[in-house]
Amino acid sequence: MKKQLTNYYFFLVAIFIGYLFIVQIRANITPYQGIVTIPKILEMQSEIEKINKERASLSASIDESRSKLKEYETSINTKGNVFGNMQGELADARNYADFERVEGPGVIISMNDSLAEVGEDENLNWYLIHDGDILEIVNILRNAGAEAISINDERVTATSNIRCGGPTINIDGKRHAVPFVIKAIGDPQKLGASAAAPSGYIDLMEYYGIRIDIQKVDKLVIYPYDGKYKLNYQKKSEGGE
Repeated sequence: MKKQLTNYYFFLVAIFIGYLFIVQIRANITPYQGIVTIPKILEMQSEIEKINKERASLSASIDESRSKLKEYETSINTKGNVFGNMQGELADARNYADFERVEGPGVIISMNDSLAEVGEDENLNWYLIHDGDILEIVNILRNAGAEAISINDERVTATSNIRCGGPTINIDGKRHAVPFVIKAIGDPQKLGASAAAPSGYIDLMEYYGIRIDIQKVDKLVIYPYDGKYKLNYQKKSEGGE
């Protein structure tokens, strides 16, 4: 474990030496012979601002590394190892990424198609639940502060794909049919009020006989996402614009 701490110290020293090296190179500007023009002054000013930004960025990186090292040192002094601290960080990351089973207060919204008779001049789709309806309710819950959401125990993530699948809806490649049970963890009062707002979306669905029941509960369980995230375009930014 002492060897790990030594490596961290070497890492910080290497960053600091690199910073001094960059400053030395930046400072070694060839003197300009002749009249100092406004464009030249602006160019030098831009160069100075760039150096200051690099210095600020490097300083922030050093501070972050020092803070992390301090956490590890504290963990070693109190627990005897740094592994427990790293495990906690991993658990937090998995939780925010929807890979953990979670529980807490919230609401349960049960939904089913209408049983009303459809007139000849009426559209049958008005009396059925569609993927767009589910998406609308999910967005209402998210805007009301829902911290975790599932549909028929299928965890909804930031990249979940909810679309029509004929008489069913397709959530991340899995088919689900009525009845739909949407669970959301958050403030039960706020979530329930947003979902059942007068003249709101659910109010409109109930007008056509869609059967909807909203329960506020002190504890519910939402299971983890069991698929795999696939990012095709985004990648970690290396800084700059």
